[in-house]
Amino acid sequence: MKRKLKKLRIVILLILFLLPLCTEKPQKLPISTNPGIQWDPAIYEDIVVWQDNRNGNADIYGYSLSTKEEFQITTDSSDQRYPVIYEDIVVWQDNRNGNADIYGCNLSTKEEFQITTDSSDQWRPAIYGDIVVWRDHRNGNKDIYGYNLKTSEEFPIITDSSDQRYPAVYEDIVVWQDNRNGNADIYGYNLKTSEEFPITTDSSDQWRPAIYGDIVVWRDHRNGNKDIYGYNLSTKEEFPITTDSSDQWRPAIYGNIVVWEDWRNSKYDIYGYDLSISKEFPITVNPEHQTTPAIYGNTVVWADYRNGNWDIYGCTLSTG
Repeated sequence: MKRKLKKLRIVILLILFLLPLCTEKPQKLPISTNPGIQWDPAIYEDIVVWQDNRNGNADIYGYSLSTKEEFQITTDSSDQRYPVIYEDIVVWQDNRNGNADIYGCNLSTKEEFQITTDSSDQWRPAIYGDIVVWRDHRNGNKDIYGYNLKTSEEFPIITDSSDQRYPAVYEDIVVWQDNRNGNADIYGYNLKTSEEFPITTDSSDQWRPAIYGDIVVWRDHRNGNKDIYGYNLSTKEEFPITTDSSDQWRPAIYGNIVVWEDWRNSKYDIYGYDLSISKEFPITVNPEHQTTPAIYGNTVVWADYRNGNWDIYGCTLSTG
């Protein structure tokens, strides 16, 4: 009898281990299925924001996972794109002045505000705490600039004559894609010490970094395809995350979980990796494309083409 119980326990544990880590809960899935195009979601706590074309131009919309209510954030007739969110502040790229500026909105007070006023283009912001960073064209090439929401001060982060793109920020560390060496590398900057440092030095291209805590992740071309790699800022150790021979793009990270869009099934799916146990897992493998993932806590959101147009979907990763 004891032997049978032991075998039963082993079978149950194997079943639990093999269960998918992502449970698509109906109350959170889908998030937006409007016939227009919804794209590029971002998430903070229970608020999801995205770029939405339902009104004939690109606006920013939001959704509360707790109240299940959708709400419009921007109403200007020009295009607003690439939203990001931290606490109550949403920032985005805005074309209302004939060039691309960075704007923001306080969701608590419903007050909108302009962050950049330079007549050149400012693209693809990122935010952490009071710091907003973006790609800036004011010097005739692409640099990285920042803005302190508390002090209302703008400042340059890197103004090298080559191109710098796709900034991300966590606490005092800003990271970006840098072309100063003739290929795309990942560089970083400590806002507290004003020190710049290289993160990758491989002669192939490294693109689109993301950061959480001491871990920086990016898309890496060193193996002839596009993989996801990571780097520990504390230990200065680099490590591969994906080894599949297909392409992996657009990584995002929160805590120990890295997510990305994955081409191994000849379409874009969302996959994940748990750094604490070195385990990879599929998040969504619907027959249509899923792309541009974002993660906060154990909630993953993405743009999804399962209904014949781009919608916003999400799911909750199981714990354990």
